[in-house]
Amino acid sequence: MNIARLRLIVVLIMVFSSDVLISQNKDLKPFNLNFNREAVIFGSGSIATVTAFVLLENIKPFTPEEISLLDPGVVNSFDRKTIGPYKEDYLGDALLYTSYLIPVSFVAYGRTRADILDLALIYGEVLLLQSSINGIIKGAVQRTRPFVYDDESPIDKKTTTDARISFFSGHTSMTTAISFFTAKVFSEYIEDDKVKILIWSGAVILPSVVSISRVETNWHFPTDVITGYIVGALIGYFIPELHKSKLSSDISVYPSMNLNKPALSLQINF
Repeated sequence: MNIARLRLIVVLIMVFSSDVLISQNKDLKPFNLNFNREAVIFGSGSIATVTAFVLLENIKPFTPEEISLLDPGVVNSFDRKTIGPYKEDYLGDALLYTSYLIPVSFVAYGRTRADILDLALIYGEVLLLQSSINGIIKGAVQRTRPFVYDDESPIDKKTTTDARISFFSGHTSMTTAISFFTAKVFSEYIEDDKVKILIWSGAVILPSVVSISRVETNWHFPTDVITGYIVGALIGYFIPELHKSKLSSDISVYPSMNLNKPALSLQINF
C-alpha cells in the first residue's frame, strides 16, 4: 500500500498579548502526520500482512484421524474448563462488524470532523497493524479451538483451517483496538472529564462483551481473549499516542520587547 503524504513542518513565531496566549492551545491539532513515520508504519504493516497471509495459507486442517487422537488433557487447567460443543457466535460477530463503524462518530463532533482525513489515516494504521500481527501469531502458533476437542461438535467444523487458529482472538483484539483508538482520539479533543469517563467505559465494556461471547460459544480459550484484549488495547492506544503533537516540549514562551505594549513571544515547533 503506497501512501503519499506531504511532511508538514510549521515553525510559528508570533507576538501575543496575554489573553491570546491563554486560548492558543485550544486551536492546535492534537495529532499530526509525518511522512517518514507513516511510511515506516504502512511499510512495516504491509510486510507483516504478506507474512501473515503466507503463514495462514500454509496451515493444514486436521484429518478425522488426527481429531480422534486429540487429548484435552494437553490443555492447561485454566483453559480446559471452557472446552465445549461448537456454537455459532452471532453476538460476537455482530459486535465485531459494527465496531468498524465506531470511528465514524468523529464526523458528529466538530473538532474531530475538521481533522477527519488525518484520523482516517491513523485508523487505517491501527487496522493494518492489528490484523497483520494477529494473523502472524495465529499462523505461527496454530492453536486448536476449544470446540474441536468436544465430541459433539460437527466434524466439518473441526476439519477446517479456521479450527486451528484459536490464539489469539481476532474478534477481541480488533474490537479492543478500534474501541481504544476511538476513545483515545476523543479524549484528546474533549475537555469534559465526565464525557471522557463515559467514552472510556464504553471502550472497555464493548470488547469485554465480545470476549465473553467468544469463550461462551467455545471459539476461544480464556487466554486467547485475554491476550487479544491486551494486544488490541496497546495498538489502539499507542498508535494515536505516537501521532500526538508535542505541545509541552515544543512550546517556548518568552518576553518580547515592545515600547508601547508588553507582550509575549510564543514559538511552536511541530
